[in-house]
Formats: sequence, structure tokens, C-alpha cells
Amino acid sequence: MRPFDLVALPLWLLALYGLRNWSSRPRRNRVLSAMWACWALSATLGAPVVRRAVDAVLGIDSGTNLLVHVMGLGGTAAMLEFVREMTGRAPERVSRLNLAGLATASVALAASFAVMPRPDGEVDLLTYSRHSTAGFLYWMVLTGGMAIGLAAAARLCWVPGEHIGPGSARTSLWLLRVSTVLATAYLVHRLACVTASRFDRPWLAPAAVAGTTQILLALTVVLFGLAVVWPSLAEYQQKRATARQADRIAPLWRLLQTATPEVALPLPEELRRNNPRLRLYRYVIEIRDSALALEGHVGAAHPAAASAGLEAAGLTGDRLAAAIEAVLLRHAVSCELAGRHGRFGSRPEGREDLDLDAEIRWFERVAAVVELPAVVAVARSLDAVPGAPVSGAPGDGGVRGGGVQGRGDGVSGAGPSRA
Repeated sequence: MRPFDLVALPLWLLALYGLRNWSSRPRRNRVLSAMWACWALSATLGAPVVRRAVDAVLGIDSGTNLLVHVMGLGGTAAMLEFVREMTGRAPERVSRLNLAGLATASVALAASFAVMPRPDGEVDLLTYSRHSTAGFLYWMVLTGGMAIGLAAAARLCWVPGEHIGPGSARTSLWLLRVSTVLATAYLVHRLACVTASRFDRPWLAPAAVAGTTQILLALTVVLFGLAVVWPSLAEYQQKRATARQADRIAPLWRLLQTATPEVALPLPEELRRNNPRLRLYRYVIEIRDSALALEGHVGAAHPAAASAGLEAAGLTGDRLAAAIEAVLLRHAVSCELAGRHGRFGSRPEGREDLDLDAEIRWFERVAAVVELPAVVAVARSLDAVPGAPVSGAPGDGGVRGGGVQGRGDGVSGAGPSRA
């Protein structure tokens, strides 16, 4: 098996993936799928077992090589169309110059192939016809067509790349640049080998020439494919990470939803499945608003009582801070579900702006302990704590209630315990 044969399967996967919703996809995606399909067919036809079978059907020595190379040129033409789309030079139609170039190169390949000496298919065509002018022309046409595609790809990834910021787009750009460097090495290597053989000065053995060209071509295609799909892979990974964050704080959201269904609204199924970022934002905003709606159930004595109970249960450090918040939220939910009126007034206007990522991390920590038996037990015990009215509440004695002290990350919580 040749090195290039190994890339046939991933190329087919990319081509078949692009067939999904073909008619509704942007033109650049359809062109890209056509490029993958041409290269996948080229790689498949070039596999030894397939090549023998096709040659036997055609009855032409090395006939499959012509099909392989024409498919390669077709993939190059599709890549040119993709570059035109990405650079805004394609008015939603195929370039006539591109089609004319593909047709001319294909005819020139076929004409040269018809008169050049050819092996029986088991010998590499690149190193066979070194004394043939037609064979030399065949490889010059093929190399020139690929060089044009390489120049277009280089224009796309080397000229405007300086303005791309850090992230998946920049990683994709550098992968494209490396692939163009390897493609340049591949073309220069092939041109040098063919030219040296044409003038009876071969500088590598035929097996070494074939092996080196196969390795360079395989690496070029793999890196080019990885560069194209990298942004999608990065986006998928980001969506997965966001979905995991949303899943981790979902228990806290569900707890608060039981007491404030008018604030924590049911999630549409499509949003739950397909938009984890928006689901996460919904959770954060609705947890925050639900906690504000319930804060009247928490007085100044409750945090200290919660802390004492949790410390007696063995919780310490950052876990203790999150557990105190969970206890206060559970107590507030229990009071709301029991139909009690908030006795401690509401927090004064003017909330501190929190960093969203820090707030998400805090909610994750609180959600992680909200179901702990110790948290549930201490929350129930708060019913016996008289609490104290907050500043501004009826009968205020000048004492503010609700603040949780000693949080490990320095982030104020978003629950009834925040004042």
C-alpha cells in the first residue's frame, strides 16, 4: 500500500459529510465537497488493487493513471473555485477561465498519454517514460496545473493572514501555510526528478522517487484537510465544553425553577440540544434573577448558622463557601414553596458587576454541592434560626443580612446570601 492510499478514507468522509443538506449549503461548501470528492476518487483509483481491476476493464496499460490525474486536476480546479469564493471573487458562478484551463489540461494529458510509452500498471508511471518527449510533456502539464492551484492557495493563506487574531482561524491558517510549503516541495521534487530523467541524469532510484513523492503528497493533503476542518472541530469542541458547563449548573437552575417558575422559564427542546451557549447564558441569568427574587427569605443570622452546621459536618475551605450558598438557596426555596413571605426586606439597589466566567465557575461550585446530604440537612435546620431584618426592612435594627463571607475565589455570590 502506498502512503497516499491511506488518505482515501478521510477524504471520502469529508466528501460524504459535505453531501448533507447539499442544496441549502453555501456555494463555497458545495465547491469544497466537490474538491474532496475528486481527490478521494483519485486516491481510491490509484490504490493498487483498484488500479489493476480498472486497467483490466479498460484494457489499457496504466489507463487508471490518466483517470487519477484528471481527477486530481478536477480537485485542483474545485480548490481554485473555493479560493475565489473565500476572496469574494466568485459571483456565484463557475469561472469560465477555470473551466477552460481544466479542459485544456485534461485534453493535453490525454493526448500525451495516448502516444507516450506506458508500463503495465505495476511500474510507476513517473519514472518509466524518461526518454519520451510526450511523457515529459504529460508531467509538465500535470505539474503546471497543480502549481496554479498551489499559487491560489498560497494567495489565500499568506497574503491576508497577518490580520487574523489568535484562535482556531490562526491555527487553520498556519496549517494551510505548512501544507503549501509541503506542496511546493512535492512539485519541485517531481519537476526535478522528471527533468533529470529526461536528460539522462537521474539522481534518485525509481523506487525512492515514487516513495518520496507519495509521502509529500499524502502529508500535503492531510494538512490541507486538517486546516480546512480545524475551525469546525474547534467550534464543536467549544460547544461540547459549554454544554458540559451548562449541565453542571443545571441542578442549581432546576432547584430555583421549582420556587420561581416565572423567572426560570422552561427551555425549548431545540435550544437545549442545539445552542449550549445560549442555554448556559439562560441558566446564569435566571439563577441570578431567581436568587434575587428569593433573597427576602434570608437574614443576617442565616449565613453564620449555615457555616457552623456545615463545619460541623466536616466541610472546609472553598467547598464550605459554595456549600453555604447552596444552603441559603435551599432554605429560600423551601420558604417560598411553603408560601412564606420574605421577612428580611430586599437588597439595596446597585449590584456589583461580575465577570461572567467567574460567575459561571461559582455557580458550578454551588451546583456541585447543592444535593449533598449535609447541605440538605443544614438547610432544613435554618427554619429554627430567627434571622435578622436587613437594612431598610420594617423594624430594621440597622443590621444588614445575607452576606456570605470567606469565598475562596473572591467572587461575590449571586444568591440570597449576597448583599
